[in-house]
Amino acid sequence: MYNMIVDGWIAKKIGLAQGGRLARGALEAWQLARLREVLAYAIAHSPFYREKLALGPGGAGAVSIESLDELARLPFTTARELAEEGARMVCVPASEISRIVTLQATSGTTGAPKRVWFTEADQELMIDYIHHGLPVMTRPGDVFLVLMPCERPGSVGDLVAIGVERIGSKALRVGAIPPDGSRDDEVLRLMRQGGVTTGLATAATAARLAAKSAADADIRARMRTILLSAQYISGEDKAVIESAWGCKAFEHYGMTEMGLGGAMACEARAGYHPREADLLFEIIDPQTGEVLPEGECGEIVFTTLTRQAMPLIRYRTGDFSRWLPEACPCGSVLKRLGKVGDRAERKAY
Repeated sequence: MYNMIVDGWIAKKIGLAQGGRLARGALEAWQLARLREVLAYAIAHSPFYREKLALGPGGAGAVSIESLDELARLPFTTARELAEEGARMVCVPASEISRIVTLQATSGTTGAPKRVWFTEADQELMIDYIHHGLPVMTRPGDVFLVLMPCERPGSVGDLVAIGVERIGSKALRVGAIPPDGSRDDEVLRLMRQGGVTTGLATAATAARLAAKSAADADIRARMRTILLSAQYISGEDKAVIESAWGCKAFEHYGMTEMGLGGAMACEARAGYHPREADLLFEIIDPQTGEVLPEGECGEIVFTTLTRQAMPLIRYRTGDFSRWLPEACPCGSVLKRLGKVGDRAERKAY
């Protein structure tokens, strides 16, 4: 199912003939062409990247890349640079910006917050990803509970809600709820009365709700799937959710800097398939910066391929994973990331 829907969607995005089957070689050739275009675009429109990527006269060193492997010779973009130089990374006039997301410094760190700029077209990329990626777990007629921020237009929950509505599901926009459990009974009542069948939440939130409603036959009878995202997903939380609700939990990896959506599990639920028509991923040694071979755990780095407002080139995420070398049981030609975690969870791999 996943390879038919998502591979077909990507085949269409990269310009293959109607009904054309996605092949790995065709995808990588398209990625290389897009990479060259992104580098030229960033040099032309971003003062930051014009300086950073001008590796030869007129920036020719950056755009003369002849293979995807040559991406590794370009410098990284760091979270600190995003915080300090973000405004100089923007490639469009202010009139074309539809949303700016501010990411405050994490606990124990100081400095300016990161700000990520989006055009309306950038946000449409996320909606389109949900529309074509979530049918693996969401059907027309489902009632989809959104337990992530959705109050503001363009927030993650809002974009997901629009995407699932395009599938033909009904989105119940609740938003993020407090970790102290003060709204849990309200949400469980809504799940019961609204006939919720699927949804989006952090693993911690879903596990807490599932534990409290394990004996609720109405909720358990309807809940079929749930998408877990935004935080590290522990095996313990996932087990609680699936046991209490009798549902299948699908994992998603993404971050605001990626445009929110990054990689999602297919029906095999054996790793995450990246959205390879929008993002180019690498796994690097965090100490040396060298690209690692398949199977070795390292830091995730990504380059945007389709963003207008703020393209990011070789952005270091601080998250860790590895490429799974075996073919996915679902039959997709897309790569697979293994379990994703941050530096604190690196030993889990």
